[in-house]
Amino acid sequence: MSSSVSPIQRDEILEKIRSAKEKLGKKLLILAHFYQREEIVQFADFVGDSLQLAQTASKKNDVPYIIFCSVSFMAEMARILCSPTQEVLNPAPEAKCPLAEMAKMKDVEKAWKKLSTLGKNIIPVVYVNSTAELKAFCGRNGGAVCTSSNAKKVFEWVFSKGADLFFFPDENLGRNTAYSLGVKEEEISVWDPKGDNKLENFRKSKVILWKGFCYVHTEFLPFLVEKLKNSHKDLRVIVHPECFPEVCALSDFVGSTSFIKRNVEESPPGTKWAIGTEWNLVRRLQIKNPDKIIFPITESRCCQMAKVTPEKLLNVLEGLLKGELRGRVIVPEEIAEGARIALRRMLEIV
Repeated sequence: MSSSVSPIQRDEILEKIRSAKEKLGKKLLILAHFYQREEIVQFADFVGDSLQLAQTASKKNDVPYIIFCSVSFMAEMARILCSPTQEVLNPAPEAKCPLAEMAKMKDVEKAWKKLSTLGKNIIPVVYVNSTAELKAFCGRNGGAVCTSSNAKKVFEWVFSKGADLFFFPDENLGRNTAYSLGVKEEEISVWDPKGDNKLENFRKSKVILWKGFCYVHTEFLPFLVEKLKNSHKDLRVIVHPECFPEVCALSDFVGSTSFIKRNVEESPPGTKWAIGTEWNLVRRLQIKNPDKIIFPITESRCCQMAKVTPEKLLNVLEGLLKGELRGRVIVPEEIAEGARIALRRMLEIV
């Protein structure tokens, strides 16, 4: 909630959201990512990670209106997977994922053109944290989308075809996934869109990674993990695979947000956890698991996810009650067509 909103105004806004949601009934589905604040999550019909949200959006074809509380690429994903008769609305269209913005279409096409001259069988895979344009690029070129939940399966799918992999835009997720599959360091190379990429460096590469990162997860550093492990007996460290490989190597568990949530919730009472992912999920786990000791490796927040506020959610809901489509998500069909292929390919793989 905006800091300028008084407690009384806050309660009024939340009550108006409840009322509007009740009036819209089964015509409405509210989806929210795990990184959303509690004031948003409490109104969501489904809360999940990128894969879970993609699966839900692809199956809920009978709901006229879907409000997607997230950064913009997730709302675009829902728009691509939903029926043409449905409307997808985003309370904060201005919320852009910085990681997704690190790979520009022109730069990826330039890299692809150069890599194609190697004469190798290369399949492009794009992380879900990307623009619809890049998903379409992968769809057109025999590739797929992946999330942090299913990256390993998608990488295995590429290798099963006897192909090498071009993965973008998150270098850390790509490297951690490659390591988990036994890919050697000398078989991995990095394409720097701002650097001098000599083709010879990629000739023997099994995995080619894009130089990009998530600023939320690169806040977790090796010395912080070591300090916590030295200070707390029987501590379990669990982190997201967008973290640096050095951090993942020091951790007891590495996995997506749904993996983190499940492992913490299913652990015995008294278990002690240090978590390396966005603060809102960590805080929610603290509140809902009072029988466990839970704290963040360090408090790291996604300021873009935070742009979705109760005021903005209410604005979209009030628009629907007036017959207005506020925050309407539109993806041109020429882009949606290719992106749909890449997303559906991902869903088939998993």
